[in-house]
Amino acid sequence: MHISRYTKYSSFILLVFIIGIIGCRKERPKPSWEVDLLSPLFIDTITVVDVFNDSMIIINPDHSVSFVFNEKIYDVNVDSLVRLPDTLFYWKFNFPIQITIPPGGSIIENFDWPLDFESMGLQGVELEDVLVKSGNIRFEVLNHWDEDILCEFGINSAVKNEVDTFFISDVVPKNEIISDEFDFAGYNLDVTGEGDTAYNILNYYIGLYNNFSGGEPLVIEPTDSFLVYISFVDIVVDYGKGYFGQNTFNFGPDYYDFEFFDEFDVGGFSIENATVNLQIENNYGVDGNVKIIDLEAINNETNESIHLQGDMVDSNMFIDKAMQQGSGLGIIEPSLATYDFSNTNFNDLIGILPDEFAYTIEIQSNVLGDSTNHDNFFYYDYPIGIYMDIVVDQGVMIEDMFVQSTVVWNGEGVSFDNVSEGELTVVFQNGFPFSYNVNMYFEDENFDVLDTLLYGGFIASGILDDEFRVSEPVESKISVGLTAEREDAISEAKYIRYELMVNSADNEHVKIFSDDIMEMKIIGDFKFKIEP
Repeated sequence: MHISRYTKYSSFILLVFIIGIIGCRKERPKPSWEVDLLSPLFIDTITVVDVFNDSMIIINPDHSVSFVFNEKIYDVNVDSLVRLPDTLFYWKFNFPIQITIPPGGSIIENFDWPLDFESMGLQGVELEDVLVKSGNIRFEVLNHWDEDILCEFGINSAVKNEVDTFFISDVVPKNEIISDEFDFAGYNLDVTGEGDTAYNILNYYIGLYNNFSGGEPLVIEPTDSFLVYISFVDIVVDYGKGYFGQNTFNFGPDYYDFEFFDEFDVGGFSIENATVNLQIENNYGVDGNVKIIDLEAINNETNESIHLQGDMVDSNMFIDKAMQQGSGLGIIEPSLATYDFSNTNFNDLIGILPDEFAYTIEIQSNVLGDSTNHDNFFYYDYPIGIYMDIVVDQGVMIEDMFVQSTVVWNGEGVSFDNVSEGELTVVFQNGFPFSYNVNMYFEDENFDVLDTLLYGGFIASGILDDEFRVSEPVESKISVGLTAEREDAISEAKYIRYELMVNSADNEHVKIFSDDIMEMKIIGDFKFKIEP
């Protein structure tokens, strides 16, 4: 019985204790837990083509990266090398004896007149065919006769649209001068003369008509004169064929805009070793020598300038003539010549980041002297191009190069309702031989900035070996605290934009490889409060 009473008593005490606990639950606070959670919100990999425009680099079989600069530094156009003389002819109707022109009578002349290239200092030019791109003919007439005269003028060998011969007509009042200009664009000039057996010859027509004498004859005394002066104004040649003679042309000093670095936002760029070639692309059917008398790189922003120096300066560089398929069809096989400028200081010229080149160039035409076939030609739209081609196999030093990119942000929809505290950690695993200063921004769908994630952060470069190649990547971590504005930006952002200011590690000429990368992560380190 003792055991039985004890058992009942014990059971009662346990029941009271349970009831007491149950009865007291409404008065006690709810239990809660805090949980730390690390969550990657953003992952991106930056490769070589993200840092450098792919038009600037080539990737070699050994994965090394070479920088390539191929930029035009000069164009030789036809209005410089081949041009027409301004004066066509000066014709004076002056008779040694008295003559009479009856009412309605006329004086008509058809004649050949040469183009005077020697007056322009051009020797040995023998043109056959010319197409005019633009320009005018100036028609000037002085009438010292005693009546108004109808004057007609034409160039029989100037034809437009295959059928329209150049022709103008005007009344010249007595004792007056008239002057007018007429569009000459699009006319094809056959300059082989009336029988197609000569060169540099145009065939002309002049007609003078006595239509205004009131039925009376026009008497012209030996002291009377009628003057016709025909000239070209601003003629630009579109196409020409023949033999252009052996002549020397000097160009400059003049300036050529160099726009290569316009898209390369960099404060300093230095080359350690490079292969430098000057390439000449000849689209003219004329062989010749090209000589660089002077070439100066100019940076107008910093007021720096450097002149080209080396063995190739003031040296003749031969270029063979181009070939064409069909006369006047514009189908050209250009001639290319390459000359090694590696022993010049062109690396230094590029190093000042020029925006302009000043040049003085000499060109000698037809140095081989072959005039037998008269197969020289040119087209206005296909000039002689002079290019600098630079291949930097390895060893570049970059200073303050700006790079930016915008990528999709995957933190949209993150809720901070139960986050008690936390921070973001930006992790960079840098395998480039560059250090970076970095800024990062959250942006909405219109690419407007919602909040700044990071400003002025520093990313250490990879570890360099003895050959200035990255042997081991380096990790950099930057912690960023949470603010109300930043929490809203994390939830609402569509994109994240990063800006990098790139500098070569240790100010060295570093080597770059295609497998150099930088991994970038944004990790959320949040403490969540959980309640049942």
